Amino acid sequence: MNRRSLPALILLVAGLVGIVVVGRDTEATPPAVFSAPAGTWMPSVTDFGSLTGSWFCPGVPATGVDGVGGSVVISNRGSEQLAGRFTVLSPEGVVTEQGFTVGAWAQSTIDVDAFVTTSFASVVVEIDGGQGFVEQIAMHPAGDSVAPCASDTSSEWYLADGFTAGGSIETLILTNPYDDLVLADLTFSTESGFSEPNAFRGFPVPPKSVKVIPIAELGNRDEPVIAASVTTRSGRLVVGRAQHFTGAGRLGYDVSLAAPALRDQWWFADGERGEGITETFAIYNPTAGDVEVDVYFLGLPLEADGGGFAPINVPARQVVVFEPFEGAAEEDEATTSDPEFFTSRIPNGRHSVVFSTLAQPTVVVERVLTRPVGETFSTTVLQGAPPRPDGFVATRWHVGIGPTTPTPEALVVYNVDNEQATITIEAVGPGGPSPIPSLTDIPLGPGAVITIDLVTPDALGQELIINASNRVFIERSLLRGEGLSGRSGSWALPASNN
Repeated sequence: MNRRSLPALILLVAGLVGIVVVGRDTEATPPAVFSAPAGTWMPSVTDFGSLTGSWFCPGVPATGVDGVGGSVVISNRGSEQLAGRFTVLSPEGVVTEQGFTVGAWAQSTIDVDAFVTTSFASVVVEIDGGQGFVEQIAMHPAGDSVAPCASDTSSEWYLADGFTAGGSIETLILTNPYDDLVLADLTFSTESGFSEPNAFRGFPVPPKSVKVIPIAELGNRDEPVIAASVTTRSGRLVVGRAQHFTGAGRLGYDVSLAAPALRDQWWFADGERGEGITETFAIYNPTAGDVEVDVYFLGLPLEADGGGFAPINVPARQVVVFEPFEGAAEEDEATTSDPEFFTSRIPNGRHSVVFSTLAQPTVVVERVLTRPVGETFSTTVLQGAPPRPDGFVATRWHVGIGPTTPTPEALVVYNVDNEQATITIEAVGPGGPSPIPSLTDIPLGPGAVITIDLVTPDALGQELIINASNRVFIERSLLRGEGLSGRSGSWALPASNN
């Protein structure tokens, strides 16, 4: 494990960037629902059961090409059998509807491309009570990509980072899981400005179907950044995005959910400065007013002072790419005496980051992290994680799809609190969760970021539960697939009621 600590009061950070979080002793009890709505938080896990619960996956490729496909994994984290139904949707409509069961403390996998051959297919999972959650894995020769499925639909969705430079392929995946037609308006922001294509005003998404939109076909070719908004005139959707990076500084494959709401805070557990590493952030403001966004780098020595960045101005209906290390001198330990290094306080190594605005929720932020791997490099794109609207940050996180082979630095954990913490990881087996002996009482310093190796057989190929004594944010950093170098980033799922 590697760690960097911030020996400073978290209240100091709160004062600088407007962070408001609820303490563990004052958290609000969530309503007794299956999972927190996507429109109010990120996909999450809860111990409260309900009569039914639905999960909506962003979509996986199902072209039938060798090495291309996708699966949906249902994790039952309870002592009773789960039962439910899943529906596979394609551009042609409903492919299949089937029932399923998942044993106590077990998982079930849906092989999506075994049901259909098409560009992209989405899956809707309905669970009858119990305690379960759903994730997907998209498989591609350029790399595998894991993403949680949404626990609700929304009438608005936002994406900050789009990329078609170097022949890269950007695809929007709009899923209508309901029986009624949905009409949506799509708008885009690039370096050239804001656009509302006529073809995407009142764009129809038929009942129980998927619409696939290749961004380059809109004329947005060779764009280094393309932000998108999808808002419905009627009904609700799920919006996913597939990115195949083929050049211009990016390589890899990623499928993820769009953001179902604008926020005033976006957190990232992982980040890194070092030789050959490129870390940038796309900040998207789809509102009608300009916004100032504060950025604060965390998990660093006190003298780093969060990086010392001035507020970032993001004009109305525009996307701004923030490049914290652009033009920086390559120094192992940069100091304030470096005149050419405007990010002079941030040393090489791991860090966490938070973006915040004192305005009403107005922005979406995504991180683009490209790391060298041998003679090549790999890129992963991740949307930030917001606190729950009441400020709650979880102390327990779940991983349904984890590493199947030994993976150093598989988890990145940031300690929100200015208190020493410990981390214990449990593996979920037939008898329920049990601590992994080598991953028990891992120390985590105040305001620190650490990486955790998942190399012991007990931690491979099964659901994991990460328990912390403090509030934390946790990212997965998984291998891209057999024979491929590099990593794919994704969030673990927070427990909403601990």
